[in-house]
Amino acid sequence: MTAGPKALSHKDMGGLKVTAMADGSASTDAVTKSQLDTTYTNAISRANHTGSQASTTISDFDTQVRTSTLNQMTAPTADLSINTHKLTSVTDPTNPQDAATKAYVDAATASLTSGLVLKGSVRAVVGTNVSITAAPATLDGLTPTAGQVFLLTGQTAGAENGPRIWNSAGAAMPRASNFDSSAEAVLGSFWDVREGTSADTFALMTNDAAITLDTTALTFVIRGGSSGAATGFTATCPGVSAGATWTVTHNLGSKFVLAQVARVASPYDIVDVRIERTTTNTLSVMPDVALTSGDFEVMVQKVA
Repeated sequence: MTAGPKALSHKDMGGLKVTAMADGSASTDAVTKSQLDTTYTNAISRANHTGSQASTTISDFDTQVRTSTLNQMTAPTADLSINTHKLTSVTDPTNPQDAATKAYVDAATASLTSGLVLKGSVRAVVGTNVSITAAPATLDGLTPTAGQVFLLTGQTAGAENGPRIWNSAGAAMPRASNFDSSAEAVLGSFWDVREGTSADTFALMTNDAAITLDTTALTFVIRGGSSGAATGFTATCPGVSAGATWTVTHNLGSKFVLAQVARVASPYDIVDVRIERTTTNTLSVMPDVALTSGDFEVMVQKVA
């Protein structure tokens, strides 16, 4: 078809449409509605987008992400910090690389320490009855300092026996924080005695049946002081860097020793460190984290 004359001005269609038109091909051709609709659909389709799009421009971005479960996410490729928070409602592990729950670890360590549970150290053993509601000014001939733990073994009411904290003369003597519930009154518990008439010995709780704290009379024996040979040793730690070695010279003349490192102040807990029996007279204590000078003590017991 021969092209007609070119329009020299705009064409008013009077509200009518141009119909039965072919799709445009040249850049200056008019396009059909079909062409325009297809182009528009392709333009808004996310499948055809390239480049980055800010999440803030997607109205339901957070909602959609939060409905995804962690197992749907890509696995981490580096260490993952939880910013000092806890992982809760965790199932006990089954595979070697599974995370362990506290209950699983407690059960495992309980089986290792069954029959022998070091509860830390006490300043002295008090074998005579004292008031636990109005503490005396001296205990076993010593002048206490607030926060120190003493082992009471001679109370008229045997259920009052056990490690207790001296706060001040005339004040109450509560139980030590690692021995203030029936669950913590573990059979086989023992304490290193640092000073007083039973200095450099170990006090062993001799109860053989389950204990109900504040009801069951607690009984103790002192071991290590009458043989004439040293059987126990304690030392307060110097400053030890993480991964460094603290050499402890106990001079007990044996590699058959038990050793623990514990905090000297509340909560008086035993801390987990690697300990090697280097020689018959020395130990190597190798903490994973730094130990502050004076905050911890090592307790060594010769068993053979």
